[in-house]
Amino acid sequence: MVFKTYSIIPKLRLMVLIMKSKVIVLAEDSKTSPSRLFRYLNSLEYDINVKETCFGAFIEGEDGVVDEVVKLVRNLEKNKIFCKDRGFPIWDQRRCRAFRKGGPREGFHQLEAEQKILDRISKALDAVENEEISEDELEEEFKNLKNKKLKVDAFEKIADEVLKEN
Repeated sequence: MVFKTYSIIPKLRLMVLIMKSKVIVLAEDSKTSPSRLFRYLNSLEYDINVKETCFGAFIEGEDGVVDEVVKLVRNLEKNKIFCKDRGFPIWDQRRCRAFRKGGPREGFHQLEAEQKILDRISKALDAVENEEISEDELEEEFKNLKNKKLKVDAFEKIADEVLKEN
């Protein structure tokens, strides 16, 4: 267990267990489903809390334990399962829809947008891993794209065309 000691008043020490919460997001072309991921996480012999979501799962536990579980999960489908830190514990009343009487939680739409591009990211990671493209080539392509800025009048023209279509 990882504890952090705080000394608020001399001779009084407060021990706090360091907990971590992570979001596990599956790429849309992943072979693993959220329910399969949930069952797998619950089958592990680790002291963690797991919540199934439409895009994957939330996991929560001691700092080191969560990191260990994430490594195991990523090995299921290396370039199809992505993880990131979550700022709030599972069932936190400030974020959980059950306590807020429904509606999407804050940040859901951003997470949804991120998930939609994960299949392309996984294909790029596979290409680098299989040496179909080098990291240097990717870096060069990124530099070329970065230098191609869209002029304001070109953007206005595109916006006008889109507005006319709708």
